[in-house]
Amino acid sequence: MQRGKMSKESGMVNKGWLLSRREFLAGLAALGLAGWTESAIGAAAGTSGWSGLPDRPEERPLDFRALADGFDAYVMDPAHGVNLRAKDGRQVFASALESVEDGGLTTYGPMALGRELRGEGLAGLAASLKGYFSEPYGLFLDGAGKSLCEHWYLMNITALAYGLIRLRFGQDAEWLARVEKSAARLKAMAQQIHYDFNSQGYDFAKAATFTNHDIYRQPDAVGGYSYIMLLAWKLTGKEFCLAEAKTGIDRYLDFAANPWYEIPSGAMAAMAAARLEAMGYPANARKALGFVLDAKAGLMATGQWSGRAVNGLMAGFRTEPAGQVYSMESMVTLPYLLPVARFRPELAEDVARYALNAAANLRWFYPEYLPRENQSRPELAPMVPYERLSREEKGYSPYATGDFAGHRSIYGGAYVLWLDKMIQLQGDPWLLRWDLAKTNFLDRDLPPAFLYYNPWPEEKRVTVETAEGQSRVHDLSRNRWLQARGGRAELMLGPHQARVIEIPR
Repeated sequence: MQRGKMSKESGMVNKGWLLSRREFLAGLAALGLAGWTESAIGAAAGTSGWSGLPDRPEERPLDFRALADGFDAYVMDPAHGVNLRAKDGRQVFASALESVEDGGLTTYGPMALGRELRGEGLAGLAASLKGYFSEPYGLFLDGAGKSLCEHWYLMNITALAYGLIRLRFGQDAEWLARVEKSAARLKAMAQQIHYDFNSQGYDFAKAATFTNHDIYRQPDAVGGYSYIMLLAWKLTGKEFCLAEAKTGIDRYLDFAANPWYEIPSGAMAAMAAARLEAMGYPANARKALGFVLDAKAGLMATGQWSGRAVNGLMAGFRTEPAGQVYSMESMVTLPYLLPVARFRPELAEDVARYALNAAANLRWFYPEYLPRENQSRPELAPMVPYERLSREEKGYSPYATGDFAGHRSIYGGAYVLWLDKMIQLQGDPWLLRWDLAKTNFLDRDLPPAFLYYNPWPEEKRVTVETAEGQSRVHDLSRNRWLQARGGRAELMLGPHQARVIEIPR
């Protein structure tokens, strides 16, 4: 389906161009499109429900170590034109393979965090990250000198910045002061708008919300707000942050119908709800997870597109045409959703089933898995994924292509660096060990914990690796201890069963 692209000179719609979802992130207006209200959301989506995913995907999960190594080597090589230097000397990254401009904190954040998780880091991190902190407005924005930001972008980039601070600058008073300052500014914004994010974004220069068109209203951002305020509390210990996290999750879970606009907010909300429940606060992590795993609303794809399973892949923003999924949205969900299983082990099977399907079906964003005619730019570097996968385009199904800045996504593909450290092979290609601690930026002091899931219809035995001399491990799913000998414990998994195992330090 083609949509018009606005002419900045005339303000008219030129129907000969494909409308880009990314252009509106820069604040461009759209004309002549149907409105979107909260009541329309409910009418379109109905009641959020659990979506049936197969116990085991048809394809093997990808080799994320190889993908991450290839992506990292390519992107970090300045000769390839995406590892850039800003005018002030800061390291920045292009958002797409064909772009030549700073992709903002949306791109720098996942690259920097991914390399941090892989134990490599980025030289000059402090200078680069500081460049995205707006001193005039007291918080992180997507680009240097910016004054406005869409709600979902604001929550996403703040979560990325706080995650980097947690890993690299968690004891640094200067950086913690920035966290406190930005949290206070976000609190002021949220209270000013009465926690109603049913607009497109916020203009900090005007101290007011903006909405270029009703289809870009983003009510689910209050869920992302809850997560970043919870993380701010963990970093600073300021009680106002915890109070805001609770208010945010209450407002998010008050929605009767799924408020989804962009998946990072919902994924972060699920994590916030699970963590707050574990602290004794009456949030509803099951409902939050249901909002994420919701095919009825069009958020999560299920089934097949011309014989290729797309179960677990995520759509872009809500009011795009049906039959489109995106690499960033499909990858960014996993880091926030997996730790939910640690705090709510009864949800582990749903989380694991989703994660396994996504880990296999992400393949369709990579050129080696589709015929050349099913791709817009097959000649480009194979380790960088396409941004978008369409059910049908140009007569081919599915069809891998791009959007605004280019065809291949750096800002989305960077999350493969995270997945490399979250997913570990166990021999059986479908029986993986999922690390629940790597991307839990809220709690860096908890013992390691892992999710094991058996996708087969028969019982399977897995070996849980422990430290040498460790005598037992904690089965959080059953709240009991398992004996360990010689650096390992044996775990029996029933058909389609998931277990969460904590390894005491």
